[in-house]
Amino acid sequence: MSRRSRRRGPVQQGFLGLFLLVVAAGLAVYAWATRDRQPGDGEAGEGETAVVWEAGDAAVREVVIEGEDGRIVLRPGPPPELVVSPDRPFAGQGPVAADTIDGLLSSRRWWIHQPGPYPVADEYATTIADSLRRLVAQRVVAEDVSEGELAQYGLDRPATRVTVRFAGQAETRVLELGARSPLTGGGTYARLEGGRQVYLIAPGVADTLQLPPSQLRETMFLPFNDERVRRVEVDWNGRRLVFVREEGGTSWSMERDGRAVGKQDGSQLSELWFALHQWRAAGFAGDQGDEPAAQRRYGLAEPYGRIRLEFQPAPGQQAAPWLEIRVGAPAEEGGRFVMTSEGPWVYRLDPDDLSYLEDQVLPALEKPVEEGKASGQEDGQAGQDAQEDQAGQGQGAGSD
Repeated sequence: MSRRSRRRGPVQQGFLGLFLLVVAAGLAVYAWATRDRQPGDGEAGEGETAVVWEAGDAAVREVVIEGEDGRIVLRPGPPPELVVSPDRPFAGQGPVAADTIDGLLSSRRWWIHQPGPYPVADEYATTIADSLRRLVAQRVVAEDVSEGELAQYGLDRPATRVTVRFAGQAETRVLELGARSPLTGGGTYARLEGGRQVYLIAPGVADTLQLPPSQLRETMFLPFNDERVRRVEVDWNGRRLVFVREEGGTSWSMERDGRAVGKQDGSQLSELWFALHQWRAAGFAGDQGDEPAAQRRYGLAEPYGRIRLEFQPAPGQQAAPWLEIRVGAPAEEGGRFVMTSEGPWVYRLDPDDLSYLEDQVLPALEKPVEEGKASGQEDGQAGQDAQEDQAGQGQGAGSD
């Protein structure tokens, strides 16, 4: 049996021709629209990236951002006067002590030097330091762009200008940021100062470089090396707890309101570290916490709560470095005002963080793990006090 062939009628042939014509026109439009991004022209293709600059092993030592929020100067490490000046009531322990504590004043953290000084949030500092040492764009948008063509990318008047300096290098790199790509999550157009290539910088990098100082500031304001803490003093709402780390173990000797009450397990102190590390600023109240009037205004002159941490000295250190946290008056927006010994900044503590400490952490810390031993010590101390009282009475009777 022979197979019958089907022949297309005139209508079908016309429809096919029209379809092929539309497809060809679409391909021509796409080729015209993407003419500035062809890999054959020496630019990165789809899914590829382009290196804007490469600093090798050199670390970023300064970033100057000029834009809508004025001039912002970022550098690793705090200003020297914060850690070496004996005239600073909340610092002056020295750079070695600052690195031992590993807190906000550590040389390993990034800081806003102008305006400020303020510590930079860790996540933003990492993005800035790592991304600007080797700046990689999502792709090259266009090459050999003339000055007259910069307006379509917002680069005729750049919104932000970023100057980057590297350790051991005299050359600076200057990046200009223009308009955002109209595509969702498409990034920001950029070029090197005076350059003729236009890049697309990823949102994570470009958006960080355009944040105002108030958002760049660290809100998790209690980083410290908890493994080096050797003594803790907690004065809270009329109660006083003291813990001293014992050598070669996980236990801490414990005092409550001036009397030895046994030992506390290291896991309970770990809960305290966790709670403090999670403290975050719900807002920034002021930068004059070193002034007596400000301390009275925020209830920090006679604080509601105080926590003092003493650390194991580094080799060669004579005095043990310390960190003090003071919690003051309630804030109208909720929570309480708080500051630390690392600077004059007054924060408004998040109310949930405060309630977690007061409702869960501190009640558990008040109960020693060796309750029987603690009771025996208290009873023994009470008996000794009674004997001393009786002896004193006897001596008094004899003298009469």
